[in-house]
Amino acid sequence: MQLFALISYLPFIIVGGLGFGFLVGFHELGHFLFCKLFGVRTPSFSIGFGPQLLKKKIGDTLFTLSAIPFGGYVEIAGSEEPGQGEQKESKSTAPDSFTVKPYYQKMLIISGGILFNMAFAYCAVIAALSLGAPQTPLLFPQGISSQVEQVSDGSPAAQAGIKAGDTLSGIKADNEEYELHTMALPVFMQKLMQTLQKNRGKEVTIRVISHENGTSAEHDVAVILNEKGLGVSFVFTPVKAQNLAQAVIMGVEQVNFWIYSTIDALTKLFKEKTVKGIGGPVMVITQMVKGAEKGFIIFLLFLAFISVNLAVMNLIPLPVFDGGQALFYTIEAIIGRPLHDSIRNGIAYATWILLIILICWITIQDILAIAKPYLGL
Repeated sequence: MQLFALISYLPFIIVGGLGFGFLVGFHELGHFLFCKLFGVRTPSFSIGFGPQLLKKKIGDTLFTLSAIPFGGYVEIAGSEEPGQGEQKESKSTAPDSFTVKPYYQKMLIISGGILFNMAFAYCAVIAALSLGAPQTPLLFPQGISSQVEQVSDGSPAAQAGIKAGDTLSGIKADNEEYELHTMALPVFMQKLMQTLQKNRGKEVTIRVISHENGTSAEHDVAVILNEKGLGVSFVFTPVKAQNLAQAVIMGVEQVNFWIYSTIDALTKLFKEKTVKGIGGPVMVITQMVKGAEKGFIIFLLFLAFISVNLAVMNLIPLPVFDGGQALFYTIEAIIGRPLHDSIRNGIAYATWILLIILICWITIQDILAIAKPYLGL
């Protein structure tokens, strides 16, 4: 029975893997096309690792596709980066090398992957909203209502008398006060969540519309939040198909919210030294499979969400990311000479080791989280 279930999931696993491989390839395509735009030679373009599935040389570039879609690179003549191909031409100073190009061209080449990931995210979300999207937590705050779906037992909301089916219409905490009737629902829900997040451990006043016996009554309740917050989940609703102008407005707002959320999670990783809210490769592919199983629109939205995460992560100023390479070349532009190879490579190898350790730790946490229901924990 378990074997049959695994076989039935196989198409979704394949689609999920292809989806992540597409995002990696699209990121690297950004670097590649900017190289071509500025006449920089690219000896190799590789997606994935492990057994090679395809290999073909087109022009002066060897294109390679491998079985495991996590990772990829574009080898650039005149640019040295450990792990990015054979690096036989990393010291090139020919006219078609990265080394001799102006600073602004170098920055565009390095940021090409980030720009492509962000462009895909905006276009994908706008397309999804143009077609109409089923209910999904991915579309917070665009696809969420202020109606309470579930109240956790013993939570601050339960103690205050808030019940499933009630609607939250206002919140007041310190000098912050927001009312649903004064703003759009997505804006109100975002303000509500931010206020609850900032005031954990404090008392807030929440305006509730209770629905009982076919009647409704609006009243205020005082709630003392605990560290987990209010203790409610809200009803997500389908988003009907939008005209292009409205889809663009809503899509930009949605992607901008994802950018903010991703930056916030990464900030907590470095400041609070916690990986809470950070998913590794196992969690990503698991969610990819779930997205593929739920249909094209959900899968498209999840691809867009992961694309945003890839773009933001690559802004981190460490040499294993595009942001680190940009930092190196910015320093070189300021001091007027290349950094010593031992400095570059030493920092690169050290951060690679730290990143591998972090990924292994996150992967262990992801596996435990996925296995938890089956282990009875």
